[in-house]
Amino acid sequence: MMPTIAKKKVGFIVVRVLLITFVVGNAIAWLSGAKPIDFPKLPYAAADQTAVKQLESTPMGEMSSEHAQSLGMHYFLHNHLEEAHQILQSALNRDESNASLQALKAVNDVKRAGERLDLLFGQIKLYDLKQALHTLKLVSDALPEQLDIQLLALWAFTSVPDINDSAQNAVVIAKRIEPILNAEQSMPQALSASSWLAMARLYLHMAESADGTTPAATWQLQARNAWQHYQALKNPPIWLERESAVVAQGIAGLSDVKA
Repeated sequence: MMPTIAKKKVGFIVVRVLLITFVVGNAIAWLSGAKPIDFPKLPYAAADQTAVKQLESTPMGEMSSEHAQSLGMHYFLHNHLEEAHQILQSALNRDESNASLQALKAVNDVKRAGERLDLLFGQIKLYDLKQALHTLKLVSDALPEQLDIQLLALWAFTSVPDINDSAQNAVVIAKRIEPILNAEQSMPQALSASSWLAMARLYLHMAESADGTTPAATWQLQARNAWQHYQALKNPPIWLERESAVVAQGIAGLSDVKA
């Protein structure tokens, strides 16, 4: 009897240790970014709702790549992430070399990874995230002149600046985008707004994590400049409101140090 009880006690202790390790490990992982991120579904504006209904009227298997990209973008921007995944994956099965579809699916996968509950200490989430970022890096470097791809990559890298070289990749992309924004007067407002807001967020991060290579004050100045461009645009898209509030708070907290 005693050996059996001893074995049971040892087994019980092992189970307890495993459970404690599991809980503590996941708590640490969640604090470091593995915790599920909430991406609440955003309401469509009237014009967007009409466009979505029209796009949805075509069966998924019969959609052109452009059709699927448009609907997928609507879904992505309004956080209908699973719907976006289904549309984009179906389109890529028929047009696997389409770079715009690849980029949009990858940035949607970044969000999907962020909202996932991962009980393996964030390892699955981190793997999926890195895979999506790797795809965005390859596609954005291959097509530096394609604005839609550059903007998607900028948003993705800026949203996870501490993962690998995301911050540095975002800075490279921002340098590609900014001259286009300054030169192109007829760019759709939604593109301009999302570009300037993403750059403001990026430069805020760079100011906070400045390592001396570039002074923090220089990044602060760039953040303010991007924010001013964003504010100059009237009626930015509703799907930018949440991010805009975060960036506004960051801008308000900047010091008055000049570069």
